[in-house]
Amino acid sequence: MNIHLALAGNPNCGKTTLFNRLTGTRQTTGNWPGVTVEKKVGVIRRGPNLFTLVDLPGIYSLSPYSIEEIVTRNYILEDQPDVIVNIVDASNLERNLYLTLQLKKLGRPMIVALNMMDEIEQRGDLLHLDRLESLLGMPVVPISAKLNQGIIELIDAVRTLAISLGHQDGDHHHILSERPFGNEIIPPGSAGYGRGPTGQPPHHPIHSAASPVHPRNKGLPGIPSGPGLPFGPGHKHHPPHGPGHGLGHGPGHGSGPGHGPGQGAGLGWALQAEHDHSREQPETLAKLPVDFHPETDEETHALYQEAARITSNVLEHRRHPADLTRSDRIDQVLTHRIWALPIFLLILFLVFQLTFHEKLGGRLTGWLDLFFSETLSGWVRAGLDLAGTSPWVSSLLIDGIIAGVGGVLTFLPQIALLFMFLSVLEDTGYMARAAFMVDKLFLKFGLSGRSFIPMLMGFGCTVPAIMATRSLENQRDRRLTIMIIPFMSCGARMPIYVYFASIFFTTHKGLVTFSMYLLGIVIAMLSAILLSKTVLRGSEAPFIIELPPYRLPDTKSLFLHIWDKVKDFIVRAGTLIFAMSVVIWILRTFTLSFSVASDSSQSIFGSLGSWLAPLLSPLGFGNWQSSVALLTGLIAKEAVVASLGILFTPEQVLATFNPLSAYAFMTFTLLYTPCVAALGALAREMHSWRWTLAAVLYQIGVAYLISLIVYQGGLLLGLVA
Repeated sequence: MNIHLALAGNPNCGKTTLFNRLTGTRQTTGNWPGVTVEKKVGVIRRGPNLFTLVDLPGIYSLSPYSIEEIVTRNYILEDQPDVIVNIVDASNLERNLYLTLQLKKLGRPMIVALNMMDEIEQRGDLLHLDRLESLLGMPVVPISAKLNQGIIELIDAVRTLAISLGHQDGDHHHILSERPFGNEIIPPGSAGYGRGPTGQPPHHPIHSAASPVHPRNKGLPGIPSGPGLPFGPGHKHHPPHGPGHGLGHGPGHGSGPGHGPGQGAGLGWALQAEHDHSREQPETLAKLPVDFHPETDEETHALYQEAARITSNVLEHRRHPADLTRSDRIDQVLTHRIWALPIFLLILFLVFQLTFHEKLGGRLTGWLDLFFSETLSGWVRAGLDLAGTSPWVSSLLIDGIIAGVGGVLTFLPQIALLFMFLSVLEDTGYMARAAFMVDKLFLKFGLSGRSFIPMLMGFGCTVPAIMATRSLENQRDRRLTIMIIPFMSCGARMPIYVYFASIFFTTHKGLVTFSMYLLGIVIAMLSAILLSKTVLRGSEAPFIIELPPYRLPDTKSLFLHIWDKVKDFIVRAGTLIFAMSVVIWILRTFTLSFSVASDSSQSIFGSLGSWLAPLLSPLGFGNWQSSVALLTGLIAKEAVVASLGILFTPEQVLATFNPLSAYAFMTFTLLYTPCVAALGALAREMHSWRWTLAAVLYQIGVAYLISLIVYQGGLLLGLVA
């Protein structure tokens, strides 16, 4: 039997973590809303049964206003999965039940997966599961996706429900029916929140956050003040926020790698990006299915009242509603109206200082540098001399491949440390607060607070950051955010900063590197002001973000995520950078007539660079080596370091650059056009080659202008002896 089921629920309720548990994949998750922006499809096997599983973007309502919410609504209504698994965050039961009641009205078979039971047990509150199941009129299965508890019970409940409905294989499974499957894999130790021998659900402790919604400034108009009614008539198209943290701004006042891969073996496998809506226009997606009738204001109000009534009937608080939770107490400091932004900047500064400190990241990088430049090169040179190989082979291996690939891998420890610190901030829930903190500031620049999450993702990689703009509500906000995301310093640029900082700014490596990231943010904000007042004029969309409770990062998930980043870096170094190093060596060694160049300045690269060097001379690096290094950076930013390692000796770097010109070069690499993969994502999400070309020209122009200001301004100030 092949059962088609869909995971649906509010943002940040644990859908993707559950999907990872079931399929054994490591999709991006995070302790903030809006991480999933497209459907993911997987297949799991349980005995003789196959389950086609779809992870849908999180939604608050079936009457949505953002693209990912529209995708989820249309999929449930038009594809009609056999069973809907509604993941409910048990710690925010009342808010989650609004969507549950909406889904119930569709008449599709449904099971409620009550997630995050591990957290509510720690709070000491009680939830009567049998009473909840009776009031909802559907099966309720308590689980903890994070701890792998109750997963098998959930799958068995899905199978039981499908059999009770006389389910037979349907032709909507034909896409996957001919794909091979491996042996059955059952996660060990999945016992947890199962039912007792009587078949009745036991009482389980549960916590429901009692913190109110905190609209920013004027907030959303029309929010009723009564308890349990986060939004009232007239606002059914906005995400409902019941008990729990929610912050936002309304349209009338002028003012989320994440990560956390699933752990352990799963039940099956997944198809990556099986359904991609990047080319669908919002207007097309927003078209309502013919059989869907949005609630009236009165019906919306009634659903909120029903959610509140059910919650009051099944939940027994063991603490006083006025008592502050741990998250509330932490937020009194970290989201303080005066100290929030200074604390945020201080935390980021400390992250960079620790990453590049001589006794931590700097020492590890130094050891790798010695290994590649002396130990490994010495071994290879000795072996080649012993074998009597040709000099060009020795040059290719040592001056080309080892210098290029090794020059990039040298910075692996610091990249891993940076991702680790940022991942910890994401998993604890602090980055969701950061989005709230910068919202008022963003509005002054014409941006929505929701732009913060894609921009933050840009510090890792520009490609997924651009894709994450799909979560923005309108095309104006999406295009504006896409235009400025490339100014966020991706991880591939960091080796360039460390390369120059280690040579010219040895005592202030952390500060100089931090300044690059800060400069990218400043340029992005200034660009947002310029673009929002010219070619992208318009009003910002409403911004509402749920503040999840603070959580300790899961150690295994944390290190799996770091390993994914490290592995990606190593793979790129072993494939793309390896190939680029060989190409760079060839172009540096041979002339246009393919004879060996007596001087590298007469090589193919030298000839090409000599055409570009005069253009870059006002920026302080008007030499052919720098010119061609920047060209290789269009393929991959790591290739800039590989090029510099091949084209320069350490002595030549000191003779060619000074601290000011090195900083100007770093500035240019920060701001100019991202890699070809990012350009492809940009073109796809812009839906326009004209906008793509405009973005490229704008980025190059900004890079040239700011680098010119840095170098020429430094000369005027006498910063070069």
